[in-house]
Amino acid sequence: MTKTPKLPRTGQGALGLAGEEQAVAFSVLFADGQTAKKGGKGSVMAEPDLLRRAFRAGECRLTLDDGVVLRVAVIAHTEGGDTAYFELR
Repeated sequence: MTKTPKLPRTGQGALGLAGEEQAVAFSVLFADGQTAKKGGKGSVMAEPDLLRRAFRAGECRLTLDDGVVLRVAVIAHTEGGDTAYFELR
């Protein structure tokens, strides 16, 4: 039996940090392939300053294009870069 690879969900959303939300592009791969119930990981692309602050804060909210809100922990970001990586909480 061949396993079908899980595909990431991509779209436009918002990253919520310290009472503000800013637009981001996201890519998230759910561990179970469909929902955040079993965790997951992904990346967000946005302005470097926002990503720097999200990395320093650790946890923030990612609102997907369908209104689903995920708690994420930003685990990697290169200073000045436009991409940060996260794990679902």
